[in-house]
Amino acid sequence: MELIELGGPVVIVLMALSVVGFAIVLYKTLQYRAYSKGKQCQTDKAINHWVAGESEAALAALAGRGSPLGKLLHNGITWLTEQRDSEDKIREELTRQGQQIVTRVNSLNSFIELIAYLSPMLGLLGTVLGMIDVFSGLANDGGGADTGVLAGGIWEALLTTAVGLTVAIPFAMIHAMLESRATTIRRGMENQLTRLFTAKLSEQY
Repeated sequence: MELIELGGPVVIVLMALSVVGFAIVLYKTLQYRAYSKGKQCQTDKAINHWVAGESEAALAALAGRGSPLGKLLHNGITWLTEQRDSEDKIREELTRQGQQIVTRVNSLNSFIELIAYLSPMLGLLGTVLGMIDVFSGLANDGGGADTGVLAGGIWEALLTTAVGLTVAIPFAMIHAMLESRATTIRRGMENQLTRLFTAKLSEQY
């Protein structure tokens, strides 16, 4: 409460952004559990069965898996097994579904980036407003304020910049980690979908 009292409305906005940001981070953490390394290994195992011509074993490896990638590959293997003459249409549909997965994986990451970008700017705005208030008071006093009062006003003004940086730095790191994880998920999905359609080539070579 003392921090809010000293920093004013800007600190309130920064705290609200940080609360919303951490709620989003918690949601993204739970979301990415569906793309864990264990589930990635399971889908890789299924694709290996498919490349080896063992479609039943591939479907069995994917059965009951809650992973979105697992469901995508299960659909692909089922369709390619039952509708061999519709490979182009199946490729289009799987690409569409894959794009939806990528969209969900990347969702809200931009908001985390926005928090990291806006927080120091809001902190600087608070500092500028505080400095304006300090010098306005000095002008009204005719320049008679002592050094202690001036220093107190300045450090209170600088407080919002410190709060802004405190919010921005961790969210910048979190955004980088979320983006890295999203890229890993996307590349893994692209690799598995490519292997799904190039299995015949793999058999030849």
